[in-house]
Amino acid sequence: MPSRATSDIATKIDVIIDEITDKLIDIRRDLHRHPELGFEETRTSGKIQNHLDELGLSYRTGYGKTGVSTMINPDGAGRLIGVRGDIDALPITEESGLPFASETPGVMHACGHDAHTAIALGVATVLAKLGDGFTGRAMVIFQPAEEGLGGARSMISDGVFDENKPDVMLGYHNWPLIPGGSIGWHPEVSFASSDPFDVHIKGLSGHGAHPHLAIDPIVAAANFISQIQAIVSREVAPLSSAVVTIGKIEGGTARNQIPDRVTLQGAIRTHSEDIRTATKDAILRIAQGVGTATKTEINVEFLQGVGVVKSDPVILNEVVNLSRDLLGENKVICLPQGSMGSEDFAEFSSLIPSAHLRIGSKATDRNTMLHRSNFDLDETCIATAVRVIANAVVHLSKQV
Repeated sequence: MPSRATSDIATKIDVIIDEITDKLIDIRRDLHRHPELGFEETRTSGKIQNHLDELGLSYRTGYGKTGVSTMINPDGAGRLIGVRGDIDALPITEESGLPFASETPGVMHACGHDAHTAIALGVATVLAKLGDGFTGRAMVIFQPAEEGLGGARSMISDGVFDENKPDVMLGYHNWPLIPGGSIGWHPEVSFASSDPFDVHIKGLSGHGAHPHLAIDPIVAAANFISQIQAIVSREVAPLSSAVVTIGKIEGGTARNQIPDRVTLQGAIRTHSEDIRTATKDAILRIAQGVGTATKTEINVEFLQGVGVVKSDPVILNEVVNLSRDLLGENKVICLPQGSMGSEDFAEFSSLIPSAHLRIGSKATDRNTMLHRSNFDLDETCIATAVRVIANAVVHLSKQV
């Protein structure tokens, strides 16, 4: 039986990628120099539209304010395959020393979404240039506001799938823990759920010299923080995954005064919906108990989060096997665990059978990781991702 990736189409894809890689790198560096925060990506969106105009592709805008969606060969046969790239940056001051470092104070592409945008444009370019060689259908989505602002949800709410809903979605994220030129995957969970929450603790203010005449919300906050740490260690199975974090505390104005209120901000992350629900329930139960014990009023508010990113096993298997054909067995890495980071690609994968890949991007000149101020990536990840994803679109569109 011939390999999944030894067809004439695979060869044509390689030729096109060789032709466009330098331009994709230039696009990535331009976007890196001009980063924009979620729902503010007007320049980025304009650059995407300009590139699609050059390709002669029609597109629609306004999904999630700055999102863009384009259909390639909309009248083709077979399944419609969706590809999503995220386009937003982070509120981080860049300290990378790169010649194309951010020129926007306090904003940086510290998660590699500039490369993600270039990859999505590369996939669109390859599929468009294949012409009659691509008989399937594809939708490439450029999504704003992935970094905790609900961009995927906004695009869906604005109707990105109202007229054309993909049969399969493909997602990806650069991964600095594996080398450029490689692909990572996990058979169960790609990314964790993430649920932010606020805790409002109300006591009764008073002088620090007379604590018996006050109700101390700081002591209640300390008890609450201490007790929720036992959720993971004592209520979650040791081989399961969960994280409970309090990242912000606000309360008090003077060392000798007991305040009326303390506010906490935190988040929970899990790898299963059952543990996600159980962890939320435990936080509510502990809040009630601590409130009773300390005579405070404790209210917990869970904000809109995102679910677990899990790949459809059949689709993932097809993409992984195809990647092995393209890159070689040693370049396709089964990761030992899913990430506890979150990805709002979950909004797509919860609606549509999906596969999500990690694209090797380990920088060769620095020790760095996602969301660090010195972040950079191995730009070979761009061509690698375009090669795998474009071939996957062609292959999957033919499946029934």
